[in-house]
Amino acid sequence: MMRVADFRIGWRLLLREPGFSCMTIAGLAVACAACFLLLGFVRYSFSYDAHVPDAARVYLVKQRINFFPRPEWDTRTMLPLRQVALDSGLVEQASIAVALRQPLRTGTTLHDVELLAVDPAFATIFGVQPLAGDLAAALTRPDGIAVTRATAARLFGHAAQAVGNTVRSGDETLRVLAVLPDPPANSTRGWEALTGPLSRARSATERTLMPDWTRGSVYLRLKAGADPRQLERQLQQAVDDSPFTQRFRARAIGKSIAGTAVDERLVALPDIYFDADLAAGRAGDSYGKRSTVLGLAAVALLILALAVVNYINLATVRALRRQRETGLRKLLGAHTGRVATQFLAESVLVTVLAAVLGMILAWLMLPTFASLVDRELTGFFHPLRITLALLLAVATGLCAGAWPAWLAMHVRPAAALAGRDNSETVGGLWLRRVLTVLQFATAMALAGITLAVGWQTRYASGADPGFDPAPLLVLDLPDNPAPPEQKVRDFTAAVRRLPALEAAALSAEAIGRDGVKTVQGFTTRDGRDLRIETKAVSPEYFGTYALRPQFGRLFDASDRPDGDAIVINAAAATMLGYDSPQAAVGQVPFTTGGTVIGIAPPLRHQTLRQKTEPFIYVLRPVYGVLTVRTALPADSVTRAIEPLWRQYFPDRAMTLQPAAQFFSENYEQDRRLTRILGFASLVAIALAAFGIYVLAAYSVQRNTRQIVLRKLHGASRAAIGRLLGREFGLLLACGAVLGLPPAAAAIEHYLAGFVERAPLGAWPLLGATALAALVALAATARHAWAAMGLAPAQALRE
Repeated sequence: MMRVADFRIGWRLLLREPGFSCMTIAGLAVACAACFLLLGFVRYSFSYDAHVPDAARVYLVKQRINFFPRPEWDTRTMLPLRQVALDSGLVEQASIAVALRQPLRTGTTLHDVELLAVDPAFATIFGVQPLAGDLAAALTRPDGIAVTRATAARLFGHAAQAVGNTVRSGDETLRVLAVLPDPPANSTRGWEALTGPLSRARSATERTLMPDWTRGSVYLRLKAGADPRQLERQLQQAVDDSPFTQRFRARAIGKSIAGTAVDERLVALPDIYFDADLAAGRAGDSYGKRSTVLGLAAVALLILALAVVNYINLATVRALRRQRETGLRKLLGAHTGRVATQFLAESVLVTVLAAVLGMILAWLMLPTFASLVDRELTGFFHPLRITLALLLAVATGLCAGAWPAWLAMHVRPAAALAGRDNSETVGGLWLRRVLTVLQFATAMALAGITLAVGWQTRYASGADPGFDPAPLLVLDLPDNPAPPEQKVRDFTAAVRRLPALEAAALSAEAIGRDGVKTVQGFTTRDGRDLRIETKAVSPEYFGTYALRPQFGRLFDASDRPDGDAIVINAAAATMLGYDSPQAAVGQVPFTTGGTVIGIAPPLRHQTLRQKTEPFIYVLRPVYGVLTVRTALPADSVTRAIEPLWRQYFPDRAMTLQPAAQFFSENYEQDRRLTRILGFASLVAIALAAFGIYVLAAYSVQRNTRQIVLRKLHGASRAAIGRLLGREFGLLLACGAVLGLPPAAAAIEHYLAGFVERAPLGAWPLLGATALAALVALAATARHAWAAMGLAPAQALRE
C-alpha cells in the first residue's frame, strides 16, 4: 500500500532530475489536455437536447420536397400537419416553431434577434420555465414577447427589470411579458425570443395558419407507447392528399416526378443532431456526423495511449538506470513490495501532476478549440468531470507504473551492483519498438489525411467561379415579408445613381450561395415534361458580373421583364436535346414560349461536390439580393448605401458581403475538419518524436559497449551514426507501411464526395513520410551525436 512518504520521495526524485521531470510531465500534460478537450467535445455532441424533459418522446417532422432542385431534408414542414398530428390520437402536445426574421428595435437601434413564433405547448415540450414574468401570457397575447436573459441584457442593458419594457417589430409594438433562461449551447433548436402564433410580429395571413404551403418546424410529444411510424404514415398520407399536392401533380412539374412529391419523416429529438439527412443539407454545419465524433473519441484515446506508452518507455529507461539504487535498497532490507510501491507512487505522482497541468492547458486552449470546432462549448470544467479526470489519472499512473515496478521487483542485487543486470528482456525491447512503430504510423496517417483534406479544401475554395468576384459586393434585400416590387426597384435605381458604384443588378440569389432554389415545370415541343431550375435576374445581371456569352447574347437593357427572352446554360441545352449548345440559340424549346437568346458561361452556383445543373435565366421580378460592382472597399460602399437603406427599409438590418465570401463559406465544414485533424496530427507527431527520443536514449545506453568496441577497432563517427540510423530508419519504414495504406483509403473516401478533385497524386502521403523522417531525425540527433562522441576509456570504466 502506498504511503505519503512514497510520494515525498517521488517528489524529491523529480526535483533531482528536472530535465526528465519536465519532459515527462509536459508530454503527458499535452496529451491530457488534448484528450480532455476531445472527449469533452464528444460528450458535448452526444448531449444535444439532453435538457429537454423526456426527450425521447419528442419528435420533429422533417420534410423533403422532391420537385426542388437538389432535394434535401429540412427541419421545416407544412404547418397544418400540426393539427393532423393532434387529430391522430397519438400525440399529447404539438407546437409550431416559425423563425421570424424581422429585427427588433429599441429606441433607434435595430437588433437581429432569433425570434420564434410558437404555441404555448412549446414551453411544456421543451421544459422552458420563466425566470420572471408570465410566459403563458407572452405566448397568447398578440402583443406579447418573451426574451432570454442574454437578449434582455442586449436589448435593455439589463435583464432584471426587462419585464414591462417594449420593443418594435416593424410597425408593431411588443411588450416583454417574461424573461427566460438562455437555452443550452448544445440545443438543436435555439432561440433568443419567443412569441405566440397570433403575434403581431407575424403577418395577418401567417397568423391564420390556413395556407397549405405555409412552412415552419413542427414538434410533437407522442403519447407513451405510441408508434412514431404509424404517425409518420398518417402525416405522409395527409400531405399526399393535400390540395397543394393535387394542384402540383396536375402541372408539368408534377408529371415529371415518378415518386412522391413531398416526403415526411419523424426524427426523435435526441437523434436530430446526428441525423444524416439533415447533416447532408444546406444547414449541415449545424449538425454533426456520428462517425466523425466517434473518430475524435478514438483519436483522443489513441493520443492518451501514445503518451502513456512514451511515459512507460522513459520510466523503463530510468528504472534500468536505477538498478544499482534498487539493488542497494534490497540489500538494506527493503522487501520487493515496498520497492514496487515506490515506483507506482512515483508514476501516480507524475500522472496526477500531468493531469492538473493538462486541465490548466485545456482551460487556456478552450476558446481556441471552440473556434476550431465552431461550437459554443460550455460545461467543460464541471467538478464531477474534473474529479473523474483525476481518478483516471490515478488509474493511468498505476497502469503505467506497473512495468517499471515489475522490472524493479526482479532486480538481482548482486548482479545490479556489479553492473551486469542493466538491460531489459528482448521481448520488452521489441514491444517498445512495436509501440514506437505504431506511434509513427498514427502520426503519418493523420498528417497525410490532414494534408489531403486541407489541399482539397484550398483547391475547392479557390476554384474559378466563372467570374471575378473581387469587385463585387452582395446586399441582401428584406424578406419575410418581402417589400413591394416598386420599392425594391426605386431603391435599386437610387443605388445605381451613387458615384461610388459602377453597376448594380438584382437577382433571386447570389452566385455561390445555394439558398433560394426555384424550379419550374416545362413541357417541351416534343411533349416531354421537365423540371428545370430557374434563376430570376434583372437585365443588368450579366453586365454587372462582367460575363460574356458562350454563344448568342446575354440580357441587356433592351430586354424587358415582360418579354419572352431566356438565357440557358450548356447543361440545359443538353437536357433539352440539342446537338450542341450553339444549336439552342434562337430556338423556342417550350410550349409556353420563350426564345433562347444565348448560352450563359459556366458559373459555379453550387459547390464542387455537385455536378453542374441545368439552369434557365429569366427576367422575372423575384429578387432577393442586389449585387454591386465597385472599386471601393466594402466599408466605404456600406457608408454610401446606408442612408438609402434607412430611407427605404428603416426596420430592416443591412447586410453587405463580398461576393467571394459565399464560395469560402461553402467549405467551412471542410476547413474545420482540417483544423481538427491538424490539431490531432501535431499532438501525434509530438508524441511520436518523444517516443523515438526515449528509444534513442535507451538504444545508446544499451549499445554503449558495442559502440565503444567498434570505435576501438577503428569505426568512424559516420559508421557509428549509420549504426543507429539503420535501426530508426527501419522503424520509420515499418510505420509508413502500417500507416499509409489506411490513410490512402481515408483520403479516397473523403474525395469521393467531390465531383471535381484537386490534383493530389501521392504527395500528401509522401509529405507525411518526409515530415515523420524529419521529426525522427531531429529527435534522435542528440543521442546519435552523443554516441559518435563517446569516449571509450570513460565508457569502459562505467
